[in-house]
Amino acid sequence: MHLAITPFDLLIAAIGGGCFGIIFRIPPKYLIHATVLAMIAKLGAAQISESAHVGFATFVSAFVVGSISHIFARLTGKPAQAFLIPGVMFLVPGTSIYKAFAGAMSADYQSAMALLVQAIVVTASISFALLLANWIVPSRRTL
Repeated sequence: MHLAITPFDLLIAAIGGGCFGIIFRIPPKYLIHATVLAMIAKLGAAQISESAHVGFATFVSAFVVGSISHIFARLTGKPAQAFLIPGVMFLVPGTSIYKAFAGAMSADYQSAMALLVQAIVVTASISFALLLANWIVPSRRTL
C-alpha cells in the first residue's frame, strides 16, 4: 500500500497541532493530546482519501478525532474543544476555498465551481461527523 503521507507531513501535523494547542491555551501537560489528534486527523484523511471520496475520508477522520477528543475530555477533566479544535484544523478545506476563489478571479469558472463544491462537501462532512461523535460519545455534562 502506498502512503500518501510522508513522515515529514506527520511532523508538520504534530508541530501544527501543538502550536494550535498553545494558541488555544491548552495546559502544557495536555499538549501531547492535541498533537496526537492532529496527527490522527492528517493520517486518517490522507489514507482514506486514497480509496474513497475526500468527503467520506474527512467524515471518518473528523468522527475519529471528535470521539477521541471527548474521551480525552473525560479522562482529563478539560473541555473537549481543547483537544478537538487543534485536531480538526488540518481537515478544514482552506486551500480548496482559496483555489476556488483564485480560479473564479482568473475566469476558470468550471474548476472554481468544482473546488467550491468539494470544499462545501468537506465542510459539511466535518460538521456532521462532529455532531455524530458528540451524540455517540456525549460530553460529561450530559451524563
